[in-house]
Amino acid sequence: MKDFNIPPETMVVTSTYVTESHLPILEVNHEDDEEGGGLWQFHCGNGDYSMERMQLVRLDTILAIDPSISDACCLEMGCTAKRSGGDAPWVFTLSSPSSASPPPNPRG
Repeated sequence: MKDFNIPPETMVVTSTYVTESHLPILEVNHEDDEEGGGLWQFHCGNGDYSMERMQLVRLDTILAIDPSISDACCLEMGCTAKRSGGDAPWVFTLSSPSSASPPPNPRG
């Protein structure tokens, strides 16, 4: 298994769609946050980033839900990885400020 190069207890962003409704993770974002570190987000790709749905969980929780997420561990800061289904390959793109609004940062 590939390594994210961050401790497994690092907090990452996801939603109740992933943790409670068990939808597959189809979108991964790696962003720079206000604190100067990287912020990882793992979403189902349905476009609902409402704060009522957002959660902070440990990275190892995400890896337990879907070990194939480790295939996106090489995602550079400022990039997004998407796939069409849980078994589909990841497609990596540079996040664009002119694209649709990114998911909110639940840290504030």
